[in-house]
Amino acid sequence: MRARPGLGLLLSVFVVIGLGGCKVLPEAQSDPTRSFILSTKAGTAAVPVAADAPTVNLRAVELADYLRSRALVVRRGENEIEFREFAQWGEGLDLGIARILREELLARGAAVAVQLPGSRATAGKGAEVDLRIRVLASEGGVDGGIAFRAAWELTRGAGRPATRGDYRAENVRWQQKDEASLAAGISEAVAGLAAEIATALAKL
Repeated sequence: MRARPGLGLLLSVFVVIGLGGCKVLPEAQSDPTRSFILSTKAGTAAVPVAADAPTVNLRAVELADYLRSRALVVRRGENEIEFREFAQWGEGLDLGIARILREELLARGAAVAVQLPGSRATAGKGAEVDLRIRVLASEGGVDGGIAFRAAWELTRGAGRPATRGDYRAENVRWQQKDEASLAAGISEAVAGLAAEIATALAKL
């Protein structure tokens, strides 16, 4: 039987339309986000606790509002910052700073105990000192420098004057395309803050 003219062409059109209606699923993409935490080497060089070392009550670390994001921050100018959305803190920056301060102060023998915010109080030896921290800057710069600034306050007993300081990290750098080096640099800056506070505790 002879096929009618145009039937083959019509069938071809249907095949093309059918194939065009098939959606090709995109390949699954791996999540490019990397997570970082602050670190310390304090445990490798612990010193004996000073005889008159106090128990430090570390209050909740305050962060400038722009630092509350989980993304690492890079400053591109006086009024411009960049949030590295694919490079994030694995824990809140305030919690990480509190953790490093505790480990550093204990390792330096500056405190007999350090109570973290929200932790269950334990009986400590020595006088109690309240420590408050306000982090005003914590970011990398496009020039390779790291800006870290924190105001701190020590209060020992009611009616006694507070001891205050304004710490600014110096000569701490990072590699601009390596966020791991930024996390390491901020860790170094927090250790420097702990060293300044430890010196102040010894003078109370």
